[in-house]
Amino acid sequence: MSGTTVSQALRDRFESIRRREIDRLHKKLRGLSHADRQLLDAITAHVVAALASLPEKELADEAKAPALEALVRVFALDAESPAAR
Repeated sequence: MSGTTVSQALRDRFESIRRREIDRLHKKLRGLSHADRQLLDAITAHVVAALASLPEKELADEAKAPALEALVRVFALDAESPAAR
């Protein structure tokens, strides 16, 4: 995987976790208004973008393969990994 591919996979992984947590907390969020839910969605999406932007700056296409492979393993970025779903 290239640095760009790993970077996108990492962002996708974070977004997947964000969505799964919002879905998991659906009952607790039931009392929120539509505007509050939109605000929650925007805030959590911003947090994901901020978290993902840090490694994106370092993951250029010339990033070393061992570092990329470590990120793939640590964050279960392999598409065939059950943890990536």
